[in-house]
Amino acid sequence: MLFNRSLPAPARPSNITTLDGSDLEYVDNYKYLGVWLDCKLSFQTHIKHLQSKVKSRIGFLFRNKASFTHAAKHTLVKLTILPILDFGDVIYKIGSNTLLNTFDAVYHSAIRFVTKGPYTTHHCDLYALVGWPSLHTRRQTHWLQVIYKTLLGKVPPYLSSLVTIASPTCSTRSSRYFSLITPKTNSSLVRLSFQFYAANDWNKLQKSLKLPLPLLYLFILLLCNPLFRSLLCTLFHCKSTVPVFYLLYCIYFATMAFFLPLPPLTHLSCSHCI
Repeated sequence: MLFNRSLPAPARPSNITTLDGSDLEYVDNYKYLGVWLDCKLSFQTHIKHLQSKVKSRIGFLFRNKASFTHAAKHTLVKLTILPILDFGDVIYKIGSNTLLNTFDAVYHSAIRFVTKGPYTTHHCDLYALVGWPSLHTRRQTHWLQVIYKTLLGKVPPYLSSLVTIASPTCSTRSSRYFSLITPKTNSSLVRLSFQFYAANDWNKLQKSLKLPLPLLYLFILLLCNPLFRSLLCTLFHCKSTVPVFYLLYCIYFATMAFFLPLPPLTHLSCSHCI
């Protein structure tokens, strides 16, 4: 398979012969580790296969919906439908929005199976009923988790070696962030590589948050310390500290929930504030 997005497609070279004398077959689609690859990296074949697989399962669930309770429906969709959509989503997320949006229809059908909502129910209301995010948010969350694990060295070396933390040459406002080196390229195909895509998305994330994540996480850890909370209660006169804790909790959830476990809300208050 030759990966190329140019039009028209380049001519195939002569046959390649292996050491045992057999010729390699040229293909336009190939399934590798459960993901269908095509020569243009559009993932059209993979998305169509997933869509067909999910539709067949949802059809089976709808035909037998009278046999399940609400809790059973919720569990069935969570265990049989969502894993299919989540598997490899950090890879096929580079597909076009038109293809990715086709997943929304089957995703909404699965939620309507759980909630018994009519077809005209808005998708935002469906998400609120089951407490699940949109597929775009799920894919982006998984993608950011992969980048963060790469920075921590919790992925194979062949992947972690592709990201490099930029060393600031001078002290500026942006030097507080963990910026990654983005390789310079004019090729649209190279922009889809992990080395470029991961660094670009990570840098955009921190610029959009405008918060140095390590310092924020350190402050959240201090909030879990009873002595530090008591000091804040003294400074903010106890009762006014409750909304402050809640605000900090919301900031933490909005910025760090992608990467780190969320502490219980009860840990962000003290006996003097209740």
